[in-house]
Amino acid sequence: MERTWKAFLLNILEDLTEEEMGKFKYQLKNIDLAKEYSHIKRGTLQKANTVALLADTLIQHYGEEYSMTVTHDVLLAINQRNLADLIISQMGKSGPSMGTSTKKESKRKLDNEAKSDEDKWPKKIQKLITSMRPNGSTAHPTKSQTINNIEETNKNQHFNDLIQRLNLECYYSKKMTKVNFLTINKISFLGIQPRSERELPYCFLEKLLVMDYNLRFLVYRKTISNLPQAGTIESEKKLPRFEDFFTIKEGHSASVPTCIHPLDIQMAIFHCADDFTRQFILTKLSVCQFALPFLVPNPCKSQVEFPLWSLGQIRKSWREVEKIGWETKIKNYDNHLISSQPIHIVSLIRIGDFVSTSKSQILNLLLSKGKHDHFFHNNFRKGNKNCLLMAGMVEICWFCPGGRAEDRFENCIAFTNLHGNAELHEKQVKFLHEVSSVTVLLLSTSENTSGSAKMITPLLREFWNSHKPLICLFENVENILDEKYPPHKVRIGIKDLNKVELADKITVTLTQLLKEFTPPCNLNNCADIARKYGFIIDEDQRHFQESGKKADSIIDLLRKVKLSQIKESLLPLQGQLWHEWCKKDKESYQLREKGNKNIEQYKKELEKEKQNIRWEQYHKVVNLSDLMEFFRQSLQSHPETHTELYFLQRLSLLIEQLTKTDLENLHQRHSFLMTQVQTEKLKQSKTSSLRRWEADLEVVSKEIRNSTLGPEHLLRELGQIYESLEETSSQKNTLYLSVPQMAADLMVSGFPIELMDGDASYVPLKWVAAVFDKISEKLGDKKVFVLSVLGLHSSGKSTLLHAMFGLQFSLSVGKNTRGAYMQLLKVEDVFKEELGFDFLLVVDSEGLNAPQPMNKVQSKENELATFVTALGNLTLVNIWGPNLSEIQAVLQIAIHALLRMKQLNISPSCLFVHQNTEETIDTNQSMARRQQLQEKLDGITLAAAQYEQCSDVHCFNDVIKFDIRTHIHYFAHLWEGYPPMAPPNTCYSQNVRELKSRILKFAKEECKGSILKISEFKVRIQDLWKALMNENFIFRFKNTREVVAMDKLETTYNGWTWELQNYVLDLQNQLAKQIWNELVQEILRSSVESQIVEKHEAIKQELEKYFQEDQDRDILASWKGKFEDDLRTLKNKLVVETIKKCEDLLTRKKIQDLLKVQKVKIEQKLQEKVREVATFVKSTELQEKELRDMFNKIWSENISIVLPPSLSFADDPDIDVDLENILLQHFKQHPNIVSKIRYRGTKKPFSINYSKHVISSQTSQVNAPSVEGFEKDIIMNTTAHIMKVVREVINIREQNNQGYSSSYFHEILQMIDTETASATQGLAFVLNNRYKLELALELVQEAAKSFKRMSIAFKQENNPVLYLESLKEEIFNDFRSSHKNYSNVN
Repeated sequence: MERTWKAFLLNILEDLTEEEMGKFKYQLKNIDLAKEYSHIKRGTLQKANTVALLADTLIQHYGEEYSMTVTHDVLLAINQRNLADLIISQMGKSGPSMGTSTKKESKRKLDNEAKSDEDKWPKKIQKLITSMRPNGSTAHPTKSQTINNIEETNKNQHFNDLIQRLNLECYYSKKMTKVNFLTINKISFLGIQPRSERELPYCFLEKLLVMDYNLRFLVYRKTISNLPQAGTIESEKKLPRFEDFFTIKEGHSASVPTCIHPLDIQMAIFHCADDFTRQFILTKLSVCQFALPFLVPNPCKSQVEFPLWSLGQIRKSWREVEKIGWETKIKNYDNHLISSQPIHIVSLIRIGDFVSTSKSQILNLLLSKGKHDHFFHNNFRKGNKNCLLMAGMVEICWFCPGGRAEDRFENCIAFTNLHGNAELHEKQVKFLHEVSSVTVLLLSTSENTSGSAKMITPLLREFWNSHKPLICLFENVENILDEKYPPHKVRIGIKDLNKVELADKITVTLTQLLKEFTPPCNLNNCADIARKYGFIIDEDQRHFQESGKKADSIIDLLRKVKLSQIKESLLPLQGQLWHEWCKKDKESYQLREKGNKNIEQYKKELEKEKQNIRWEQYHKVVNLSDLMEFFRQSLQSHPETHTELYFLQRLSLLIEQLTKTDLENLHQRHSFLMTQVQTEKLKQSKTSSLRRWEADLEVVSKEIRNSTLGPEHLLRELGQIYESLEETSSQKNTLYLSVPQMAADLMVSGFPIELMDGDASYVPLKWVAAVFDKISEKLGDKKVFVLSVLGLHSSGKSTLLHAMFGLQFSLSVGKNTRGAYMQLLKVEDVFKEELGFDFLLVVDSEGLNAPQPMNKVQSKENELATFVTALGNLTLVNIWGPNLSEIQAVLQIAIHALLRMKQLNISPSCLFVHQNTEETIDTNQSMARRQQLQEKLDGITLAAAQYEQCSDVHCFNDVIKFDIRTHIHYFAHLWEGYPPMAPPNTCYSQNVRELKSRILKFAKEECKGSILKISEFKVRIQDLWKALMNENFIFRFKNTREVVAMDKLETTYNGWTWELQNYVLDLQNQLAKQIWNELVQEILRSSVESQIVEKHEAIKQELEKYFQEDQDRDILASWKGKFEDDLRTLKNKLVVETIKKCEDLLTRKKIQDLLKVQKVKIEQKLQEKVREVATFVKSTELQEKELRDMFNKIWSENISIVLPPSLSFADDPDIDVDLENILLQHFKQHPNIVSKIRYRGTKKPFSINYSKHVISSQTSQVNAPSVEGFEKDIIMNTTAHIMKVVREVINIREQNNQGYSSSYFHEILQMIDTETASATQGLAFVLNNRYKLELALELVQEAAKSFKRMSIAFKQENNPVLYLESLKEEIFNDFRSSHKNYSNVN
């Protein structure tokens, strides 16, 4: 038999597919067994990876006979009924072997038994199988009459059937993770109407994700096309008769299969979900204003669960009215965790099976006057009234008042509802009675005719004897006479009461009882009571306890330090040191504070300073705080339990509790101070009070920044630990290697990771790259579609992301996203090939125009907007309302930046979402609205392109891909009514679904070529961020209008400054002539200053006039002070330079006059010395060295008379530094200007490139101009003329030898601008800024060489010391010749 059975078993198992085999093994671990048998161990099943091994394992573990029963039951459990029937058939054929008969007896019986005896085998088989199951239970019903009673005797068979029908077997129990829930699948793409029962859970979850409360009506019914087609071809040929249609014959009616109840779908998913998924589901149900599971009976065991953790993230907002005397005060509760809030609980319980009134409908009346069905009731449209999983379950829902007069209750109240007859659920009833402030019993007297004799039960007596308030609702009583009962025991007859009357009566009674009796309790108190009744508490699991202890330890360390000093003391790497490093790094790209240093020298100094900062960080890492060491250890990945995720969530809640009170007080103080400052500014006050308010505001702002704390700051500190180790430590230790792995594990688990530090407004490139490297190692170098999100502060951006993808980027709940975060979403395996990528990466950014605790520079928002826009394959731009104006400016600056970063070849796309603006039904009106948006976008793009001189850009789509038909979405208002009790608007949910589908369709259809792998995306981040850092100009402005206005002002201002510099050059020349012609003996500072100041004042008046009369004066008003300061600084510099030059000239003139006299004296003394030597030394001639010593002595004695010891002269000018500074200032609006100046020496000689240097002067021209032959001649002649004129000026300056001045470079640049503008005036083309820059680079490079020669020559000629040194050798030669002549004569 063993061989026969094994061979047969092998045939059975080989018929199973790979998926079915997985289900078979799964059910082997979950089916009920006879008492003497145990389940096969998981490890043994895993080793049985072939059909043969599995068959051997079954027979060895259960024995020959019982392995048949087990296999039969498992096949039934996985819906393989045909195969199960085959086993019954096989057992029938070999029946004798299962009894006491031998093989010989088997042969004899088969030969001798009559045919009627064969019919007895099914009964024997049924008896045998039944005897081998626990408690005599049976399996699923089949065609065989032998197992018809299995379903009735198997305790959990209905539940097993349910999860099989719903295709959830692989997730039971608690195996559905949040990653599974949020996976991008076809239902997200195609829609959420189920095509079979197996799709119901996924459709339910998709509806829940988008907050569509119609999920309560989700059922699957077979359509006519799904129903089996009866009849044969012959019968179809028969024409139906009129009478047949209206006559139902016996056998023609069929029972329609019961559809699955929506609450069964919900609870089946709940039982299959892990802790985080349960929490997410309940949070979403709460947003939909549905009642939540409070006590949940286990469908397979006689246990009840209290899901404290799952309820732990439920947040509610409400407003309570407090009456103090005659005054009323509104108390706001914003985003409060309901689990920790003491709240009155009111429980509704039904006693008896003959009560027709619905408790759920009564509760819905109390909660929202029946406008929304918070509790499911039997009068719902659609669905099956027979719910399998709700008996004995308790649901809870909170009433949250809005502080309005129409509120039923003034305070927040929790209502609970026990499903089923309370007499059957004793533990749940006792628990509810203990936690409730008021219990409401729903009773019926229809079961008896003599009054209440049968109603008196032990349960009712227990309620009567309790001191707690009790309300009894009698269903079949109209009015109840007042009797002398205790005031907290109330009876209400509800017969013939309409809904409003019933709700009003209960409301009045509840309000009175809640005021006078029993204090409220919170969910943590309820959990303590639940433990007393033996209920299972999810938070009592070991991994919960472990993670809670770790989080408590972190909080204990935080409590030891004052809140505002925690970051400085315990998180030092992300504070001043990191911010200073970011400043230095940005300066190394932009060189704003270069001063009198050349570029290479300055960059080296900055790199050294950055390295010193990293070393300071490193020393702090070596002495790592206990907080960070403990935090790092707590983040060690535990794939089985995910303890690190429980730890982070627990830590987030505890930090929120720690900081909440202080931050609320600080924000109140900040709001008050902000109001005071704005009031003073409206008064245009410049008094000390304004300065005092501003100083106080700055102090409070800093304290808010220091006191804002969350897990994201601890994760940020880990990033800085890695970066400091990466740059300073040669030995890659465990700490260095483990930190990015932790972040990668978290990100793969669906946790958001910071991409841009919101406080420093900087991307830690090395840290981000390391995290992506680890993700790539873990997942493979997969393709990612990047969705960036951009929007205004409080425009509903976070809500939209949560509804669309289930994302929550702010780790500190209730706080706004700062900087940019990224979160990874997996694409379902079967959907990857169709979409063309493996993961969706969502990058969420800080809300624009957000009120900041500290003054936020405009450039930060512009950088952020450009960064996220350029980073994504698609950017979702979220706008509140139909108006684009608030985000239009930021978009325009992003367009400028993208035009200036052409070298990256970025071609992003964008999609606009208008929140709180429903789509109009009128197609023409809708298209007109879309075209208006298109025109606005094209307008701002054209303005930006004109400024950037991009002749190939004429519309928004040329820079950012955009289609008005599919890339504009209008969203209905989020709420259907007035919060806090309003459910989400179903139109909003539909809008979210359509948007999500559109995003996925876009990804599928348009972006396959541009989708990057993880490693490529890492490089994209690095390249993009470096390009942004190189941009030194555009981000400072609000919009193109301000950019153009500033450019016009800069051009005018440059003309004025050159006018002042030219005037001073002329003044210097005049004074030099006067000095050399001995017309002046002394230059007074006051005289020079008065002449320069006179010109300065004239220009200052022009500047003042410009700011008063220019059409953009309102935009430019904030820049006025800067230009006035710059002009004053230039004036002072020119005054000092002029006086210094004049003083040097006067000194040289005096020295030269003295030299004329002194030279004669020196020569006379030398002649005397020659004669003296000739007289005393007649025999020999002096040697060269002796003559030199004698000469030097006489020279030194006499030259000191000419050169006083305190005489000093100006240092040699650094012409290259002047050149770099002047070019940086003059061409600061040019993209990548630092690099162009830095590598100017490596450029090829200038040549005209008509495609790059020439643009059309016609703004309406669609295409770039084709330069005609005569126009090329004009351009070539203009270029040759400019080069000739500039070189002539350079030669004249060099020949005049009047000394070097930095103004000469300004002169050359002014000439290029002037000549270029005049040459192309009135023509159809313009020579652009690139032409001017590249031409200027060549000409100033030539000029610098000439100016260096000129400076050396001027110094040699005019420096007295050098001049005397040049005379010294000449006079010595004369001295030596005279000596020789005298010696010869003698």
